[in-house]
Amino acid sequence: MTSSTLTEPKHNLEELKNYKALYEGVHMIFTNRFIGAEAHFAKHASEDSKLPAGLRAYHLVLRGFVKLFLAIATWGKQAIDKAVEVMWEAEALAATDTFDPLGAKLVQAHACLQGAFLQILQKRFAKAAWNIRSSWKYFQGAMADLESFEGCSQVRAEHEVSAKLGVGAFNLILSLMPPLIITVTKVLGFSADRQLGFKMLREAYSANRLMSPIAAQVLLAYFTTISSTLAEQTQEYREEAKEILKGVLKRHPKGVFLLWMKTSLLRSCRQHKEAIKCANLSESVCKDAPGLGMMSSWQSAWCSMLMLDWSNTKAFFLKILNSKHKMTQDGVPGFYCYGASLAAINQGELKEGEQLLERVESACKNFDLPHEQYSRRKSKTLLKLLKRERRASTEEYPDAFKCQSYMENIQLIVEWNFVKYMSDDIRAKVAKESTAWYERRKELRCWDDEQMAWYHLLMSHITFYDGDTKAAMEQGALALGYAKRAKPQHSTLLAQSYFFMSMLYLNKSPPDFKAASRKCSRAKEKCTGDLSKRMSFLLHALKARIAQLKKEHAEKEKEKKEKKNSKGEPNGLADANRAVSDETANSEREKEKETESTKNEEKPGMLSGAIGMVSGAVAWGWGAIGVADEESDDAIEEDKLEAAVPRPPTESDLDGE
Repeated sequence: MTSSTLTEPKHNLEELKNYKALYEGVHMIFTNRFIGAEAHFAKHASEDSKLPAGLRAYHLVLRGFVKLFLAIATWGKQAIDKAVEVMWEAEALAATDTFDPLGAKLVQAHACLQGAFLQILQKRFAKAAWNIRSSWKYFQGAMADLESFEGCSQVRAEHEVSAKLGVGAFNLILSLMPPLIITVTKVLGFSADRQLGFKMLREAYSANRLMSPIAAQVLLAYFTTISSTLAEQTQEYREEAKEILKGVLKRHPKGVFLLWMKTSLLRSCRQHKEAIKCANLSESVCKDAPGLGMMSSWQSAWCSMLMLDWSNTKAFFLKILNSKHKMTQDGVPGFYCYGASLAAINQGELKEGEQLLERVESACKNFDLPHEQYSRRKSKTLLKLLKRERRASTEEYPDAFKCQSYMENIQLIVEWNFVKYMSDDIRAKVAKESTAWYERRKELRCWDDEQMAWYHLLMSHITFYDGDTKAAMEQGALALGYAKRAKPQHSTLLAQSYFFMSMLYLNKSPPDFKAASRKCSRAKEKCTGDLSKRMSFLLHALKARIAQLKKEHAEKEKEKKEKKNSKGEPNGLADANRAVSDETANSEREKEKETESTKNEEKPGMLSGAIGMVSGAVAWGWGAIGVADEESDDAIEEDKLEAAVPRPPTESDLDGE
């Protein structure tokens, strides 16, 4: 591209006039006129609009952006497929533009990036990697061209914000990708820098240009929802999300996407009643796309579940399930049905709960989504348990069934890593009720290794968020021992147990990075089952977090050491003293070795006896509660854990009793 192409003032001034239609369309998105926005963008993307190809393609990208958010919000497979088509149409159209080559290049970059993200949702990882590479090349070229752009300052500002949004989103999204995608992109010559992504997105948002609200939306999506899902949300993220929301909600006080983010933030802050009010407002203002508004009930259902409000949990899930909107039915209707069934049983509506469990199988429509696979498997297990227990009991709904249904609902909260969002009093109530059911299961002789593992994993979560890391380690180790022996075929139980132990080691004071990394690796090895893909993202995020915290910890230790040295003796004298000290210490160690060798030759049993006593003490202090010696090999560690966990009664034991 030549410099003259970039500095033609007539083109830039004409383009600036044409930005008005783009601003109108973006405003429609954030005022919930989604159908209108789609029609608006489609109109200006058509040949009849007489706009240059690049600007028409810009309209197509924004139309695809609307479809992208609708697809993600509702898990709609068809919506995802349609959004991908729109992206490739925009990319091809922009390639023909000669009016504004820089703007066209940015459109191509955005189309490839959003298309790649959608392809990941479609599980087309190889194509996604290739389009991520194409996106990066376009952005690199656009950033270089931007340096020499000397045309209209306002057009330049629009292009700069568009580029910063793209580069920021590129780095943030790529940093969240599965290891396979990360590996491929590194081979192709580029990698992600999340902090650079944040910086670019913040600058794009604060510029108050066409794409600024979208930059805010991307930041909010990460700070409120994605980081929460990946168990890496921090107080700093929540505070920044509050500030961003304060600004964008002033301009768009009823923007449904923004209200969604606010609902997620309130849930993370354990303000569940306020979150439900916000979700209800989101639904009420979403007249143009009621199917999307209906999905606010998803947020409300989870908030109700975290308050143990079973009546509203059931009502919100059923509201989505029974909705006539195709958008909600393209999602995970089997999961809505399963959630409603558990809530009904825990509410005491046992007959309704059973009927909903029986309905899950037919409600499931999208078996390529893990939620549907999980719901079908779990509903079948509960119905099978009910059938078996009825044969051995005079009650229509035996306690074993009610107990299991309660624990399955709590297990759902553990699977989604949402225990931390329960208030203190609710966590205490869950601990009390779960322990009561645990004791009842033992009385009924219907407990097994898998359920015991989930119980101890729950208690590990509860004690950790109550501030008792030691108790959490004990409960987590017991969960790990039970989980290994259970060998669940379709559950992420073993991976979840290793994952949370890794989190605990990372939160020790000081952190044990070696143990945390080892547990994370073991979790990855054991990541199987219907929710394994979701779990793999958690583990990828945890691995990156361990590496980042380890690096920060090393830098802090280095700074402390340097400060200590600077306050002490002059460097030359300090070095000389350290050398003398090291030599003396080495000499003393050699003498100690010789003495020990002599003692061992005279009393061969003494050293082994001492080691045995120490090992016995460690085994009594740690092995009895299931916590392994982290310096040992994983295989030895797991054998100790398995030996420390009591076995449930077998059929022969019960016959003997």
